[in-house]
Amino acid sequence: MTVQFSEGETKELNVALVPIPPQPASLVGQVIDGSTGEPIPGVLVEILSLVSITTAVDGTYGIANIPPGSYTVRFSHPDYETVEY
Repeated sequence: MTVQFSEGETKELNVALVPIPPQPASLVGQVIDGSTGEPIPGVLVEILSLVSITTAVDGTYGIANIPPGSYTVRFSHPDYETVEY
């Protein structure tokens, strides 16, 4: 939209903005051993009360289409201490 004003001219503009609806999010990453830096396969990655997956052989994981909101994410494996964020 282009608005041109002549000297001394006043115009009233009425503009309506439409909110952008919340979009789903994604969570991606890699789980590694804190001591060795090696990837850890088979880690259970849980978005509590929503979904859970396990990491791939290279320690990577990806969860798509997470609805907007606040969540706790838990990482657990039988050989490691469980962590929550």
